[in-house]
Amino acid sequence: MNILTIENLRKTYRTGAEELDVLQGLNLAVEEGTTAAITGESGCGKSTLLNLIAGIDSVSAGIIRCGAFQVEKLSEEELTGYRSGVIGLIFQFHFLLKDFTALENVMIPSFITGAGKAEAEAKAASLLEKVGLSGRTHHYPGQLSGGERQRVAVARALINDPLLILADEPTGNLDENNSLMVQNLLFSLVGELGKTMVLITHDRSFSSRADRVLLLERGTLKSL
Repeated sequence: MNILTIENLRKTYRTGAEELDVLQGLNLAVEEGTTAAITGESGCGKSTLLNLIAGIDSVSAGIIRCGAFQVEKLSEEELTGYRSGVIGLIFQFHFLLKDFTALENVMIPSFITGAGKAEAEAKAASLLEKVGLSGRTHHYPGQLSGGERQRVAVARALINDPLLILADEPTGNLDENNSLMVQNLLFSLVGELGKTMVLITHDRSFSSRADRVLLLERGTLKSL
């Protein structure tokens, strides 16, 4: 069964009289429990594609289905629920809230979906243990290393048991050692939890660990 299906996706940006066609009839299907890595030159539209799947940006044409949702037809309120409960987002920058502890940062998406404090705290603590940070739960982002902050972001993306994980250059801001640690952790957790993931990375060794590697070029995808 496909968790994600994209059909004839187009994205055009308009600036005055100029038009820039970033995605041009793109198609993609990702089966449940598999991983797909998308590579391509800077500026080719990789992050745009993930933002469209996440409902952060709007499509110009085409269809995006994720689970039971047709993303381009969702209202703003429905998109909030979709982003909170259906997908897990990991970005190049961790986007942790500096005034909240690691535990509290991981708990926040669970609160958005209506979970109680005890349930959210237990789930967050369990995930922080899985990412090797059980001893850092009450530390603030400023007290964590770059690799630790990104591991907190991975835990946060998983707390609502998402159907699909979207990871946009999740190791792009890390040194080699921390990058490898996060790569190992991400693929280990995805495999352990049976998750589906779409990964964007320019790192060939990272992308090669996915079940499929696709190149985004001239607005469309092709398998490598």
